[in-house]
Amino acid sequence: MKPVCVEIQGQIPAPIETVFDVFLPIDLTAIMEGVGPLPAVVAIEDQTGDWSSVGESRIIRLADGHGMLETLTAVERPHRFAYQISELTNALRFLVRRFKGEWRFESRSEVGGPEVVLATWRYDFEVRSWLTRPLAWLIITRYWRPYMERALELASQRALEAEHCRVRT
Repeated sequence: MKPVCVEIQGQIPAPIETVFDVFLPIDLTAIMEGVGPLPAVVAIEDQTGDWSSVGESRIIRLADGHGMLETLTAVERPHRFAYQISELTNALRFLVRRFKGEWRFESRSEVGGPEVVLATWRYDFEVRSWLTRPLAWLIITRYWRPYMERALELASQRALEAEHCRVRT
């Protein structure tokens, strides 16, 4: 069955390496705020490694007490990284089996101009059945997109702060 997909984009005025190096290991508790029925991320538990290599995993703990397993599936610095979310324990587990996330970064800088990165963030949700698809689609498009948009805004601010610190030193 075709997954339910959500994709957003944003431009970040910083070098691609800075953006990648900030986004990959970012503290999810600082950027994943709750939206509607979607709870905020409040903790990361049982992380393996420093979150830079394929196969590393961690438990994402949510404000409602539930959690999910996140596993890195691709790391191609500075252009992309991907991960899978599985073992959901919250209500979303009744609608989707798992979902895959991917960040892609593309330099949009012009010669002699400021450095700009186009960041694309995509989720593909594997729905449980054709019966759950309409409700999953409604929740994902109504709440997950704004959840992502706010997280992208906050992560972009972190990348800009990191770049300002780098430039000053």
